[in-house]
Amino acid sequence: MKKILMLAALCSLGSLSAFSANATITQTILSAEDAAKLITVATEKAQSLHANVCIAIVDQAGQLMSFKRMDNAPVGCIDSSILKARAGALYHTPTDKYMGRANGAEPAIATLPGMVPLGGGNPIVFHEAVIGSVGVSGSANPNEIEIAKAAAESLK
Repeated sequence: MKKILMLAALCSLGSLSAFSANATITQTILSAEDAAKLITVATEKAQSLHANVCIAIVDQAGQLMSFKRMDNAPVGCIDSSILKARAGALYHTPTDKYMGRANGAEPAIATLPGMVPLGGGNPIVFHEAVIGSVGVSGSANPNEIEIAKAAAESLK
């Protein structure tokens, strides 16, 4: 009886490992070249708006891939642009969508880990998957939103 149970267990393990060996997942990632292009698009948009900003590009995990501080951009915008980009990547939603919620009926949303309920963070969506995010800080909020959106949508 023990031999039959052992044989059954070994057979089931063999079939599980054969199944998992055939299962694959394909994931699109944001390349360093694409991150550099996004910085260029965001910079051009910021210049058209006469805005001196900090621009951060993060990957899908919220890790910094590229960064630019434009001339005359305030020093304080360095960290906030990175945090906005990270929030966009982690929550898969433009950060300005949380601004109204935090100021309205859901103020506790601002306490979520990594949440930045201010405009200027925009996920980069490619083939229906978030592959990164753009964060912009250092100008009026409508400018930050417009710059981040222009850059994020440029990869489509």
